[in-house]
Amino acid sequence: MNYIVLDDFPAWSTYILASFVLVTFWLAWWLLLRTLRRRRIARLDGSARARSIHPPWAFAIAASAALVFMASSMFGRFHAVAIDRLQLELIYLWPQSPVAINVSELVDIKLARAGRNCGHLEIATRQERYLSVAFRKCENAEALIKQVGLRSQ
Repeated sequence: MNYIVLDDFPAWSTYILASFVLVTFWLAWWLLLRTLRRRRIARLDGSARARSIHPPWAFAIAASAALVFMASSMFGRFHAVAIDRLQLELIYLWPQSPVAINVSELVDIKLARAGRNCGHLEIATRQERYLSVAFRKCENAEALIKQVGLRSQ
């Protein structure tokens, strides 16, 4: 099998970034819930505090958006492809296991270009369409397209 890695970053760097985003998400929601609980206790207690307690909604929403972005664009898309004569194996980061596709089921492989970076790879079968992460260097994707032998019209 021939392995072609599409993105430039090693997997451990992606996991470090994902861990940071997840910890930030938990911290943001913990702070939000703590602030809302203090506000409720202050209302029930009837004591007016000298400083007002503003819930950190913006922080919690931004952390949630970052978590959704990481989950959808980094862990929901494949990062590498293993090529054999009869099949392609799309390799994802944890938690998704690799997906094996028979070459006979392939309908299209296309490189979707982007502005600043090269873009991402789209692999279509009869039943499903698979998307890769965005990457900067087009050479690996073009080598994959040549090796498989499919061209988009």
